[in-house]
Amino acid sequence: MIVVIVLNSITFYFYLKMKNMESVESKYSIFDAYMKTRFYDKLIIFMSNHSNIQEIKLNGLIFKREGNNIIVEEETK
Repeated sequence: MIVVIVLNSITFYFYLKMKNMESVESKYSIFDAYMKTRFYDKLIIFMSNHSNIQEIKLNGLIFKREGNNIIVEEETK
């Protein structure tokens, strides 16, 4: 499993290098954006497996359960 994750990360990194995505200015590096996406994906899977969790607020986002679906919204101030 670790080998698959490492190969997937390396492939993703070189794909973005080939598309010249490093020239796009961002406050996050490509690796940070990739890891955040993987974390949010794992959070949604965790919520799907634990039906007692109804809502999670994290980094300005609200992950909430509506029936069998997980909805992600931006937090309003």
